Amino acid sequence: MLIRLPGRPRHVVAALTLGVWTAAAACDASTATTGTRPGTPADSAEQVMFGVHLALTSAGIRRGELVADTAMSFEAATRYELRRVRATFADTLGRPLSVLSAREATYRIADAALEARGQVVVVSDTSRRRLEAPQVRWDAARNELSSDSAFVATAGARRLTGTGFVSDPGLFSLRCLRECTGTLGR
Repeated sequence: MLIRLPGRPRHVVAALTLGVWTAAAACDASTATTGTRPGTPADSAEQVMFGVHLALTSAGIRRGELVADTAMSFEAATRYELRRVRATFADTLGRPLSVLSAREATYRIADAALEARGQVVVVSDTSRRRLEAPQVRWDAARNELSSDSAFVATAGARRLTGTGFVSDPGLFSLRCLRECTGTLGR
């Protein structure tokens, strides 16, 4: 949109318009996220909590627990953005299967889904397997871990790399989806 000001050359008006748009973009950048999902400024959180401890459940079955350094609630406390996350997954008897740690995560109450991001590491308590990926999802209804990003899984000297995987929380049955190299064995 070009606004003509009487007595002003067009290039001055264009420069003023560009300056206003740049200032508006800078204002948007000032409300940029601080580690939260894109478009969700940390200062718009409904509530901020520290030292958070949540039970991970699915259909009334306790699947583990989640501990976070910081939690911010959004969307009427149905979505939580978490920082410095540690999730312990357990079997139906409450025995630990694995521990997931990540820099940040999103936990949605409605579908009990956890999406961890930023140097995600999952270490199995029983199978001694380790998985590293930039992003890992936990689906409570299916009780499975998955990702569509690159990953590295190790079990002793064995190593499996690929893009995308699906696994149980104990990393007993890890299925690589694409570009798979190596093997974990049984």
